[in-house]
Amino acid sequence: MKTLYCRSLLAISCFMLLLLMAACNSSSANDTAGEGSANDYPTKDIEFVVGYNPGGGYSDYAQALAPFIEKHLPNDVNVLVRHMPGAGSVTAANFVQNAKPDGYVIGIYNVNGLAPTQVSQNVAYDLRTVSWLGRVSADNNIALVSESSPYNSIEDLDTNKKYVVSTKGLQSQDTIAGAVTLSELGIDWEPLNHQGTGEAALSVIRGDADIIWSSYESVYQYVASGDLKPLIFYGDEHHPDFPDVPIPSDIGLSPEINEGFNAQRLIGAPPELPEDIRATLEEAIKNAIEDPEFHEQMERMERTVFYLDAEGSAEIAESALSGFTKFQSIVDELYSQQ
Repeated sequence: MKTLYCRSLLAISCFMLLLLMAACNSSSANDTAGEGSANDYPTKDIEFVVGYNPGGGYSDYAQALAPFIEKHLPNDVNVLVRHMPGAGSVTAANFVQNAKPDGYVIGIYNVNGLAPTQVSQNVAYDLRTVSWLGRVSADNNIALVSESSPYNSIEDLDTNKKYVVSTKGLQSQDTIAGAVTLSELGIDWEPLNHQGTGEAALSVIRGDADIIWSSYESVYQYVASGDLKPLIFYGDEHHPDFPDVPIPSDIGLSPEINEGFNAQRLIGAPPELPEDIRATLEEAIKNAIEDPEFHEQMERMERTVFYLDAEGSAEIAESALSGFTKFQSIVDELYSQQ
């Protein structure tokens, strides 16, 4: 009788141990699934953060790209665009930097707007540690004057005159590009600030300001209409539509200026993103940007696409930080006046 009792206790103990092990294994599996492991990522919606209000260029790219990222991810999940404007996209960059690195938060970065802020200010984000996933587009800077202006080249500007520059804030990458260029040319200037590109361009057309720096895509309509004419184009080669307009190195400016201030729209995720999840996102983003239907949509929106892989994107971020560091005294002065 005693033996039978002992055997019953042993059987019950074994049964309880098996139940406990099963519960632990189930909990572990659920925890792994919730974190988005390599085997099942993604299992829930992905947040695509934009540091500006709806209606601008960064919003347009994110809104257009999100459905194509969904299309090329391995599982049926949504990519939801979330606008988080504030401090020239610093608020959004800080948010992504501090998000959990599980693949469910990504962002589109204005790298050449964020780089000078990082160089000059104390910020929570660090472009060197972002898990870069690829570039969706790049946009060259350009300096323009009114069609009626007597100047036909940046070299025509008079070093004995002070010029009014139409700006969109002293911390914008366009203003910094202009400030560095004019500094190297020994030309004095003062800003006339505006809320947006359209208002800034119109002030030059009206004659309220002498010159404007902007991304070419943002002012293309004014060049096409003949209201503005270019004085200098920022790139490693001349623009095919105006081959006689110089690039910075043509007139003896620092070679870093050629492309150092151009807009670079990169997509990134929080630091230390696991390699397996990173690879899944990289592939989905690459396939989305190279999707013919996405290109067709961008053409209808009159937006350009210049894909670059994750490694190249990381190099761009590093180059931007190095370039703005070289001209930090100018950046610091602009930030102190804001």
